[in-house]
Amino acid sequence: MNNIFLETDRLILRRLEESDFPDYAAYAVDNEMSRMMGRPILKTEADIRTNFGWLKDKESRCYGIVEKTGGHLIGNLSICAVPALLTRLEQLQGRQGRTLSCRTAQRRGYAAEAVRAVIAELFNTEQIDFVQCGCFAFNIPSQQLLNKLGFTELAHLHIPMPEGEVETIESILWNN
Repeated sequence: MNNIFLETDRLILRRLEESDFPDYAAYAVDNEMSRMMGRPILKTEADIRTNFGWLKDKESRCYGIVEKTGGHLIGNLSICAVPALLTRLEQLQGRQGRTLSCRTAQRRGYAAEAVRAVIAELFNTEQIDFVQCGCFAFNIPSQQLLNKLGFTELAHLHIPMPEGEVETIESILWNN
């Protein structure tokens, strides 16, 4: 079975494999990445293993982002249904879309390369109307990436979190 979803100049996007666990564990414990993702900090190997297993086995369209030159997993990207709260927005009524979530090594252009390729693939093969991404309002690097890729703001949401309510900025890219 071919596990490869897409290839770019520097990256391979493919299904996660058990052999990816050490690379995943290396970036999953990053406190800043956990904060930007809105998840509890993964402190123990059991926590990391549980999170990895969920992405690998339960998230049907989660792909590992592998750097071609070293063959190491450097991130992951998920393609999901658009959250119900957003599908109720008037401008999305009767339209088909997907939500992307991506995490990679920062400041190397990997996220832009991976997301750009996935968007092109989704627009070409699934004939969807839009791609949606969201990030916390304090996540300036993700906001800058979305702006660079041509996304525009769709909505601001307030999400309850254990430490209090957090604002997200939901962005959209229309298929022209």
